[in-house]
Amino acid sequence: MYQKHGADLDLLYIGSSTKAVQALLGGDIDIMYSAAGAVVDANLAGADLAMIGCQYDQGQTSFFTSSSITSIAALKGKAVGVTRFGAFSDFVARHVLKKNRLQPVKDVALLQLGGTQEIMAAMQKNLVQGGSISLPLSLKAKELGFRELLTTETIALPFDYGCLIVKGSHLRTKREDLKKVLRATISAYDLSIQEPAVAKRAIAKYTRTTDPEILDATYRENVKEYARRIPLVSMTGLASIVDFRAEMTAEVKKLTLEKMFDNSLLQEIQKESSQTK
Repeated sequence: MYQKHGADLDLLYIGSSTKAVQALLGGDIDIMYSAAGAVVDANLAGADLAMIGCQYDQGQTSFFTSSSITSIAALKGKAVGVTRFGAFSDFVARHVLKKNRLQPVKDVALLQLGGTQEIMAAMQKNLVQGGSISLPLSLKAKELGFRELLTTETIALPFDYGCLIVKGSHLRTKREDLKKVLRATISAYDLSIQEPAVAKRAIAKYTRTTDPEILDATYRENVKEYARRIPLVSMTGLASIVDFRAEMTAEVKKLTLEKMFDNSLLQEIQKESSQTK
């Protein structure tokens, strides 16, 4: 989350997207960094928020199963763990099952377990036979002998996250300030690609780990493989989230997708960049 002080920006940690939205709407912060679902939920409740960029357009995770499960089809009649209904792990589970012609709940039970650690513990006890597990816990899942049945690439879930979110009014009154943030985001990406060691030091600082395996895997997936240099919001990723939310709240379908993002600032930056070359 970003809070502006003069010409500088302070980076603040707010553990809940709901609290971050409240801080943004209350004027305590100027920009929040979260998944597109935060905008969908807030605007459904009457807010006017918009994304000005998203660094990722695919959900990054792996889908693990018990070692005896060699295909998604083999999960029929069994159970998959999710952290909570409506969370990313639930989204992934439903996407994976439906993609393989299995009906969530009807063909495969979904058990709400509270966290990824709890999903792994339930898999060890054979209470569930699969679940979405992301870095760094995916490394532990492999150590425990679980089967990494699907990766980010094979799950292929359109999903906008790592999004810069602002109040709609700021798109009109603070355009140049917002463009500065976007230019800095692009520059940070370039530096991370050019100087992996610098990027890994930043990852270590904010994840509070010095484990080289975790740092290497996190850098590879979150920077080199899936981060986007020009973080234009993906309509496909946003629509995917809206469709998922609509399974629980049909009212979501009344939202206008185009009002929830604005790529024009990044497009202006691209145009300005091409003109200076």
